[in-house]
Amino acid sequence: MNSRKSNITLRMFNLPSFSFTVIQCFAKHIWKLSLDQPVNVESSIPEKRRIFDENSIKEFNDNGFLIVTNLLSPDEKKKLFEWTDEILSLPETAGKWMQYYEIKDGERMLCRTENFLEYFPELDQLIRGKIADAVSELLGEPAILFKEKVNFKLPGGAGFEAHQDAPAYTTFKQRFHLTALIASDKSDIENGCLQVVRGEHKYGVLPHPGGVIEESLVKKWEQENRWEPLQVEAGSIVFFGSMLPHRSGKNVSNRPRRVYYVTYNALSDGDFRQAYYTDKRDKFPPDVERVPGKDYSQGAKVYNLANPIPVQTN
Repeated sequence: MNSRKSNITLRMFNLPSFSFTVIQCFAKHIWKLSLDQPVNVESSIPEKRRIFDENSIKEFNDNGFLIVTNLLSPDEKKKLFEWTDEILSLPETAGKWMQYYEIKDGERMLCRTENFLEYFPELDQLIRGKIADAVSELLGEPAILFKEKVNFKLPGGAGFEAHQDAPAYTTFKQRFHLTALIASDKSDIENGCLQVVRGEHKYGVLPHPGGVIEESLVKKWEQENRWEPLQVEAGSIVFFGSMLPHRSGKNVSNRPRRVYYVTYNALSDGDFRQAYYTDKRDKFPPDVERVPGKDYSQGAKVYNLANPIPVQTN
């Protein structure tokens, strides 16, 4: 700054002539401090609003599940229903999404589609964003997506036998898993809603002869009226851990019961989504990728527990 401009600036602020030198020195000192010691502005950034209060987290820990009806906005629910229709309509294609079928009256009927998020970027953002944030709060640490699927359970679709998810999730050695069931249709007893046994998650992995919870225990819970149907409206989410015993009945209605099962593990355990689908595609691939005559029974012991999907299709 030249002397003429300096004098004009000093007159504007009614400062004595020696003040400019002082101000210059002070400014240089502050600038040096800002370079040497960056200002910590973290405290000025508002903390992300928590999704669940302490009572909700306690309810999840006590019961093994938590029903949430309002996490998704009306617009997000509308888009979710549209994405479900699109996923249901995907053509059978090798090397992309993975579709599995059940047999009804001698004909194949779509039962499940997995590994589809790469083709639905907005849905991917929702699942890795808001829903992952909710899962992180329930886990008590940051969560990362492990796998995703839609079980369609179309009219006449079979049920799923009683099981825990934990025995099927041992391949990659994560400590625990948490699943978000996102209902795309109203889910009730008639169309085969999820049934759970409240509080039994606290007792660890239960005996699973043949891939399902042993029959005597299932019948005991039936006699005690412990099997609890979780009837929810479309757009609701049920969060549950991999130790919670659950099952679902046959769809005897004329309505589908389409639900997303989105499973997460702790970020600290690692990112295994790609490894999971690579391994499953090799050991228990969808029909369109199967080698005629090849035996997939060993892969089914990990990837087809309690499902109505045939082990062999050729």
